[in-house]
Amino acid sequence: MKRAGQITIFVLCVLFSVSAAVNVMADNSEVERAAAAVACGEQGPNCRAQVTRLERTPFGQTFEMVTPKRTVDVVCRRAFVLVGEYACKLR
Repeated sequence: MKRAGQITIFVLCVLFSVSAAVNVMADNSEVERAAAAVACGEQGPNCRAQVTRLERTPFGQTFEMVTPKRTVDVVCRRAFVLVGEYACKLR
């Protein structure tokens, strides 16, 4: 029983580490597009948001974006702690 508990904890630690690494190192082009859409808001289809700062952690991503009318911070977080779809909002 003790051995099964140790193996379970080890597996959970490995899964957490892999999930955290994927969140930080994986391709984030879709998240960046979603953040740009939030940054542009009601500015229309001609809005081009440029990333001037990017912060990636295992728990989310923060973008500073410049649009033709403003500079905003957009925070994107997963639905659950390390998994799920990203949802972006202005900070």
